[in-house]
Amino acid sequence: MRALSSLSITALVLGVASLFIEQAEFSAEWLSVFVSAVDYSVLALTLVEVLVGVWRAPVKRIYFRQNWPSLLFVLLFVTLFTYSKGTVALGRGSGYLTVLIIRNLFLLLKVFTRIRKLSSFVTSVVNHPAQTIALSFILVIAVGTLLLMMQFTTVDGRGLPFVDAMFTTTSAVCVTGLVVVDTATVFTTWGQVVILMLIQIGGLGIMILSFFTIFVFRQSVSVESKLLISYMLSENNMTTLSSALRRIILITFAIELAGALLLLPQMVVPGSIGLSLFGAVFHSISAFCNAGFALYSNSLEGFAGNVGVNLVIGVLIIAGGLSFAVISNSASVVRDRLAGAASRRSLKSHLSVNTRAVLIVTGGLLVVGTLLFYGLEHHRSLVATPTGVQYLAAFFQSITLRTAGFNTVPLGGLTTATYLVMMALMFVGGASGSTAGGIKVNTVAVIGGYLRSRRRGRPTTVLFNHTVRESQVAAAFTVLVFGVLTVGVGSVILSLSDPFSLTQTMFEAVSAFATVGLTTGITGNLSVTGRVVVIIMMFIGRVGPLTLFSAFSARRQGVSVSYPTADISVG
Repeated sequence: MRALSSLSITALVLGVASLFIEQAEFSAEWLSVFVSAVDYSVLALTLVEVLVGVWRAPVKRIYFRQNWPSLLFVLLFVTLFTYSKGTVALGRGSGYLTVLIIRNLFLLLKVFTRIRKLSSFVTSVVNHPAQTIALSFILVIAVGTLLLMMQFTTVDGRGLPFVDAMFTTTSAVCVTGLVVVDTATVFTTWGQVVILMLIQIGGLGIMILSFFTIFVFRQSVSVESKLLISYMLSENNMTTLSSALRRIILITFAIELAGALLLLPQMVVPGSIGLSLFGAVFHSISAFCNAGFALYSNSLEGFAGNVGVNLVIGVLIIAGGLSFAVISNSASVVRDRLAGAASRRSLKSHLSVNTRAVLIVTGGLLVVGTLLFYGLEHHRSLVATPTGVQYLAAFFQSITLRTAGFNTVPLGGLTTATYLVMMALMFVGGASGSTAGGIKVNTVAVIGGYLRSRRRGRPTTVLFNHTVRESQVAAAFTVLVFGVLTVGVGSVILSLSDPFSLTQTMFEAVSAFATVGLTTGITGNLSVTGRVVVIIMMFIGRVGPLTLFSAFSARRQGVSVSYPTADISVG
């Protein structure tokens, strides 16, 4: 049975490879022969799998009755295969690529009908939540890359080259905002819709969307799947997973809808209600997901003095960077306070330690970032603007440094001191469990609590009169060290591959790792090597160090061994 599953997966991999090569439209004769060989190999593997299954079945009639969906998929696949090859023989028409894609989608669906029951590899991955999360992001990036390579997504009708498509898709799925092509002018409306869908999927997570759909249709969920969801949501009570998912989706869409309605009067496209509405929805989702993609070539520089746009986008960014847990906890406290003013003292609901840490550190960073940006730039890049607009621009930039990626002032001519401040704020990022990146404000709070406790001579880390577990303290320092190393290595490689200053390459590296999306203007001029480095850093930053460590760690529990205590000088 595992051999049959291997045939399905092999056919799927070959089919996807063929699809990418077909879309790239290479002109070499040998490559055309190779693509045809791959296509016929896919067909052969698919048919062999069916024949082997029928041959092994003890009762053929029962086999056909139990496997009719899979057999129907095979029939449709063969029909589409024959049609696509006939189209090639007669000359590729406009519908050739569509048929090719549908053909491989049927192959993918067919694999999924068997993969839960037959593939021990996939079963082991599902039982390892960190691997499932990482692979889900890789899957979405692969699909998005393919879509952006299609002709209908770009104005010139040629699609993006492979590396540019992967860069743009990774930036959207990892809600970063770095771009190598102008989103406003290069993509058609359909291409922008694809990017918007990738942003929404990346912001929420494909696994959350998938399981939400399962719960909506009241389908049963295995214990392994519930463990995966609880891991993603940091929810210990598995009986409340369904309500937690519904709450997350409801909060997300409600905030994005409210943001779109508030932005609509500010972003009117003359003569087109549809484009006006799409622009408002696009920027609302991009802001709440902390993606930073904009439908204007200069980001939001044209709205530098528009208080409405700055405040709406700013609130959306902050809300997306607080995390669903913090929003839900804060909302429940406010709701309970308003529900019974006379019984405030007896209310059981209160702000959790996590919520207080996120709100305090976030507020402090916003104030510090605003004051520092204004202080460093009000006599330089902001000197030509009125004082009120200067403060507004400094405040908005402090917000967007929380990994949102929008900008209302040009970032190419700032001082080195300003870049260093911006890199520090970007590196911290937003809250754990939010759409933001960075090492997270929760990590900063734990490290701060640890240092404060050590200064006071406390044996344990205390935060808001609560003890923080040693494992969480270790995790916080692990994230910090991993972030510093990732940015350092990325900066070195970018300095070697591209002729830019150290400040520019470090800024780009921090922006990629923290999934911010701000740039000094070098992103579009990066070499292929530089773009691949940034792609990897965006992926690492979005998935997260702890998830990656867990995904690549060994599953076996190590033997507990006690070692002798050693004295070593530190500091």
